[in-house]
Amino acid sequence: MTLSEVKEILRSNSILFKECEFANEADFINHFFPFACTKNTKEQKYYALIIHSNNEKMHLILQFEEKNGDFVFYDLYFGDFCFEYFLCDSINCVSLVEEIQEIMNGNHTIIVVTNPKTKRWLSDNYFDRNDIDDNMFGEVGFQKAMKRIRQKKTFWEKLLGFNRNYEIYDWNTYESITK
Repeated sequence: MTLSEVKEILRSNSILFKECEFANEADFINHFFPFACTKNTKEQKYYALIIHSNNEKMHLILQFEEKNGDFVFYDLYFGDFCFEYFLCDSINCVSLVEEIQEIMNGNHTIIVVTNPKTKRWLSDNYFDRNDIDDNMFGEVGFQKAMKRIRQKKTFWEKLLGFNRNYEIYDWNTYESITK
């Protein structure tokens, strides 16, 4: 998928976006993810389409990399969560827009866990809130995760000084919990 194809389908679906161009992958990473490692990054140009969310914190980012004089779709991010589409050959404009619309409808929630002292990523989870059958990544899994997050620290977590920051967000809401 080229940049022009994606822009056209976003416009035809009335999805507003902002455009940014970057000299290389390190510039792209530093702009959106300031604590990420930029070792071994690519030198070609990168382009991003940003769709601002209603939560005003975590936005959708469509990443494009330059290949043969054109920008081609590389990956999709929702806040700090990477969909890893660069590993997938079957993504097309229609399925990409369907995914974006699902997120914009508030049907998907992300939980990103980081170390608040070092700002290092520890884990992330993607929950499809419409899936009531999936006990791990559906609504039931999300409720279990939130119950664990809201529990007080255990004796061992206190003793060993474990600290975690949980960012919980969907299209409309954002919450940060540090414990």
